[in-house]
Amino acid sequence: MLNAIGVLLRMRFLVARNTIWRGKLGRKIGLVALALGLCAAAYGLYWLTRGIVSGITSPEFAEFLTRAASSGGGLPAGFSLDVRTYLLAIPAAVLFGALVLLVLTSFTTVLSSLYLSGDIDMLLAAPVPMRAVFVVKFFGGLLVPYMLLLFLLGPFLLGFGQGLGFGAVYFVAAMSALLLLPLLPTGLGALLTMAVVRVIPARRAREIVGVIGGLVGVSWYIVSQFSRELAPRVSDARMLDYLRRFDTPLLPSAWAGRALVAAGEGRWAVLLAYGALFTSLSLAVFVLCLLLAERLYYAGWSNMATQGGRVRRRVRGAEPQASPAAAEPQPRFAALTALLPAESRAVLYKDLRVFPRDLRNLQQLIFPLVLAAIWSFRLVTGGAPGRGDGAPEWFGSLMSLGSAGISFYICLVLSSALGGSGISREGKGFWLLKVAPISARRLLIGKLALAYLPYPTAGVLFTLLLSILQRSGPADLARALVLVLVAGLGVSSILTGLGAAFPKFAWENPRQQTSLQAGCLAPVAYLLYLAVAIGLVLFLPALGALLPNIAIVLAIAGWAIFLAITALVIWGALWFGAARLEQLELA
Repeated sequence: MLNAIGVLLRMRFLVARNTIWRGKLGRKIGLVALALGLCAAAYGLYWLTRGIVSGITSPEFAEFLTRAASSGGGLPAGFSLDVRTYLLAIPAAVLFGALVLLVLTSFTTVLSSLYLSGDIDMLLAAPVPMRAVFVVKFFGGLLVPYMLLLFLLGPFLLGFGQGLGFGAVYFVAAMSALLLLPLLPTGLGALLTMAVVRVIPARRAREIVGVIGGLVGVSWYIVSQFSRELAPRVSDARMLDYLRRFDTPLLPSAWAGRALVAAGEGRWAVLLAYGALFTSLSLAVFVLCLLLAERLYYAGWSNMATQGGRVRRRVRGAEPQASPAAAEPQPRFAALTALLPAESRAVLYKDLRVFPRDLRNLQQLIFPLVLAAIWSFRLVTGGAPGRGDGAPEWFGSLMSLGSAGISFYICLVLSSALGGSGISREGKGFWLLKVAPISARRLLIGKLALAYLPYPTAGVLFTLLLSILQRSGPADLARALVLVLVAGLGVSSILTGLGAAFPKFAWENPRQQTSLQAGCLAPVAYLLYLAVAIGLVLFLPALGALLPNIAIVLAIAGWAIFLAITALVIWGALWFGAARLEQLELA
């Protein structure tokens, strides 16, 4: 097995070296700049940590705390003046945070390296032991975590020890702890992954984990948005006492933290006890993974090769019946799609059925919905925007359209996630639509209907709800609804047309469906369109204050020009996208 591991490592090294050596000059310069930047950031973190720790442990800072305590107003009751007791709990707290992050990312890391890498089929078919492949792929997935630990956590721990005056044994113990730290969470993640893949296909498991990760990220975003309300409850000096709660003997990270402190203070018995505990647990989990890899790893790969799951057996005598949903797809949107051509409706219904099958698509809808809830809460609790004394009329009109702005932004994000990629979502299967009896224009109309769908559904609901909560007048409500619906149609047309003009079919992740040209040109185009639309709808009627005799004419002219420009944008975007799509040749 060791010989096979050596062969596989040399192979990976040669592939990496040849990739870099034969790469473009810009790529080489970028890698060198990245390496220099990481080294500079690591040294800066080391220097900053060492300076802060040295300053906190200096006699001048201790004298300052003594004076603050004697004055009676600087420190809370029960606060310890021995700052070193709090500092010695920092390694355990920092290692606990790193351990939590590694646990959260271990499943995805192991899943991608063990099962979803491109060379896994050839490696498992090669005449090498299964455990050798497992070891190489296991540590290959840990390359990025090790780099982050060595360039971020490593300089911090070294600067911390240098600031406290620890010796060389501490630095050796710190590097050993960093090397052993990923083995425990990644080993547990490997055991869980090998067990899950036997039941759930690997790609579906990755999608589920991606959705869970998105929910965790959204949770952090919600906490950050309400940090001002939470800050008075946690911004107290007593929070330093919570650092010592991470230094409990029940946590493996506390074992490593206590071993580091013992190494710095020269308490060899404590270092041996906690260091042996942490090392034994980490290596035991990895050895357990290695012992089970011979059977579980191969079983999971073979299940993935057969697409996982079980084949359903048809009961004898049961005839397949067509479902009502298949006879008339998506009847809930029948009223919204009545004016579409039959071919365009078919494309729309097909996309609505395909979209939820990949959970990574649904993950993109989580953030805009949470954002809508937070902004709505902020807008309602902050009060309705007023016009203020002396404020110009156009400014009051602009402030009264807060519900339209929030609704439009939420719908824009939902539209980008739902149908912003447009024709690129077909991927390598676009040739099926290319040879189908449907014109490019009607194909784009179906894609446009999907991208526009959030505006007459979620946009109308959000606008009505926020306008009612803000107690907006009927005129402001009607203006907000027309702006959301009409401007949304124009922006959706721009996204659909440019996406069809510059498609990207060679993608693996749904987040990579938009091409560089479409991703750069579309925001510029629809921001310019929105600027013209807002100018026509708000500022042109505002000139009626200077010319009261033609105020009504200016208001009507502003809306008429806005509608005409929107119609021109829709026609131009669909014509440009359809013309480019007709010229597209598939290899």
